[in-house]
Amino acid sequence: MDILRAISELVAAPGVTGAEQAIGEVVKQYFSAYTQDVWQDKYGNVYGRIGQKNRPEILIMAHMDEIGLMVTKVEENGMLRMINVGGVDPRVLPGSEVLVLGEKPLPGVIGAIPPHLTGGKMDNAYQISELICDIGYDGETARKLVHEGDYITFAPKAPLQLKNGYLSSKTLDDRALVAVMLECMERLSRQKLQCSVVFCASVQEERSGLGGILGAYSVKPDMAIAIDVCHGPTPGVKPFETAPMDKVVLTKGSNIHEKLLQMLQNSAKEQNIATELEIAMGPTGTDAWTMQVQRGGIPCAIVSPPLRYMHTSVETIRLETLHQCAKVLSGMIASIDEKWEDALCLDD
Repeated sequence: MDILRAISELVAAPGVTGAEQAIGEVVKQYFSAYTQDVWQDKYGNVYGRIGQKNRPEILIMAHMDEIGLMVTKVEENGMLRMINVGGVDPRVLPGSEVLVLGEKPLPGVIGAIPPHLTGGKMDNAYQISELICDIGYDGETARKLVHEGDYITFAPKAPLQLKNGYLSSKTLDDRALVAVMLECMERLSRQKLQCSVVFCASVQEERSGLGGILGAYSVKPDMAIAIDVCHGPTPGVKPFETAPMDKVVLTKGSNIHEKLLQMLQNSAKEQNIATELEIAMGPTGTDAWTMQVQRGGIPCAIVSPPLRYMHTSVETIRLETLHQCAKVLSGMIASIDEKWEDALCLDD
């Protein structure tokens, strides 16, 4: 599979939290390349099953929603006021190119009061309430094309290929992991499995975790794995808060089933894939947190590639680490046999 091409198409589709229809259609087309068993639930989660439906059933989930903005007011001069949807870093907004999803997609830029006119007050970052989105129209025309409640995304540019296999783009959190699911589906479609695997591109992870709740409740899996990004090394960030970009990160903590973690570690070890443990003794901020408590409790784990500059338009990731994530997942799933219940049983 051409993972770069897949990522490019996935990040280009709009899908701000709560409005994932367009990206959902793209995911359905990709899932259909590997299985005919593709469906969508009432809130937009997209599912694809590999293997016949039987036990054990494994749920693999990556969220397809993205952070963005929402229009709150169209000013008399045609400029747009906004609020945050899902956690855009307001410090990076001034100067950003965006796409306003009005009556038709409209290019725009995020502007602010120039430093010359701030009266010397330049010590603090702008708040979103101080910023405007300029689409170039006068007030009358703007109000015909844009309405309160319309979404705004970062401009859908082609990902930028950096040196040494690094890739930078908007929305790699978590579309890059949707691409990992596709590679995993491709790998597993060539094997005879002793389990059923449901892949889910979930909605609304960045706000409410609704997609994780619905997915785990409706599929009722025997085990579930969320694949989501973690933080990569960045100057000024404490080393223990990040993980090396060339390692697959596995989480350990209260959100994680110890034996499922062990199964993933075994898969990585057998394939000589380097891993790092991330310790999270509370909420992990992923779909695993909401999946864990469905249906009386579901064994959960998390697989992550490190990402730099999270929740900006230049999120940066290492392509080879994405391949390694797919190998760890597919290797673990392929190893499941009739003794799966014993493998998951916690020691007394």
